Amino acid sequence: MDGLANGLKRLDAAQTTEQLIDALWDLRDSAYDEPERWSTFTAEELLQRLTSELDRDDAVKPAVEIPVPELGQALARALDPHPRDRSRSTDQEPGAEEQR
Repeated sequence: MDGLANGLKRLDAAQTTEQLIDALWDLRDSAYDEPERWSTFTAEELLQRLTSELDRDDAVKPAVEIPVPELGQALARALDPHPRDRSRSTDQEPGAEEQR
């Protein structure tokens, strides 16, 4: 089975955080090894597909909660085109240093 198909299969079957992370690493490896297979859709389309799947009424079983803060923070860090040290206070400008 190729990396993309294997990663998607594992992602779809993931039941734990560890399984989810392992599947995402498989997909990342596939994107690195075969970038041409990952050029079929844009970032906009990826986000549209993700949002549509999460927004479906039947996408999440009632007994399962998506850990919204953790998911939101992870996506924000992953999608930030200008990553920076997020341990700083949010009201501090990037590059500004604390004065003592």
